[in-house]
Amino acid sequence: MNIILRPVFNRPEMLQLSFEYEIAAREHFMLPGEFVTIFIIEYGSPQKTLDLVEAYPFENRHIIRNQKLGLSINILEGMKEAFTDADDYLIHLEDDVLLHKTYFQYMNVLFNMDVGKFSILSPFNQNDDGNVNEVYKGHHYAALAPLITKKFFMDYIIHCINPSYYENFNTRSNFVTTLDKNFAEDKRYKYKSAAHNEQAGLINRLVDVAMIQDDMYVMTPKVNRQQHIGYFGKNRPGGTIPGNDFDERLINLREIIKDANMMYKLSKTPQYNDYAVFSPKLEEWDGVLYVK
Repeated sequence: MNIILRPVFNRPEMLQLSFEYEIAAREHFMLPGEFVTIFIIEYGSPQKTLDLVEAYPFENRHIIRNQKLGLSINILEGMKEAFTDADDYLIHLEDDVLLHKTYFQYMNVLFNMDVGKFSILSPFNQNDDGNVNEVYKGHHYAALAPLITKKFFMDYIIHCINPSYYENFNTRSNFVTTLDKNFAEDKRYKYKSAAHNEQAGLINRLVDVAMIQDDMYVMTPKVNRQQHIGYFGKNRPGGTIPGNDFDERLINLREIIKDANMMYKLSKTPQYNDYAVFSPKLEEWDGVLYVK
């Protein structure tokens, strides 16, 4: 059994779209084996979110928090719980990520290739340009529908999931400080400043450590198999979806996500640069990948 881990909170319109794209991707190609989706439902999630989760059409389990944990703790504790059941990996799929219909096919081809050791199979590339058949050995982690291997999690991440890290990550934890200090001289280590301390920043640092110490890489495509639509949330509090109710906001969101410039405009957070619509190249993908 392997797991699709879905953290959810208070973005039901995005969640509904994410479900629709996941359904289309499963209909196009589903990874072999048994899959269970685990929802980690943050405390205070609105009833609409809970209703959507109840209507999710695939085998699933719920972990409902009884106190507010926050994004990082909710996700990391969810990973820890999910990996007790997952055989080989989990797919981390947040509510603001849309899967291209070829996503599961892409993951299946890549997982079964002889690419050497890897920590993560990523569907994300910031540049989103190049040959649709090409992947390469990188070392960037983005929480945008990655496939995280159990070996990487057990060897590197689980040791960091502890009260000491949770108590201090907002003010720079000793663990993260030590990581940055220990690997500062290695040019492959990305973090040269005190930024990015929560779960995605922690995992990004550990991706570098796994590459440096164990020759494990993030397999990265030239062309995205996912689309990030999260133009409002914890780190982008100014963004809004126009509309007077759920149905109206959902209709508007379906149009907004077709235009990356519109997402930038509505997010009101110009420091981010991670919006892109699906490349038309994906429609012509022949199911072949190669590592360059």
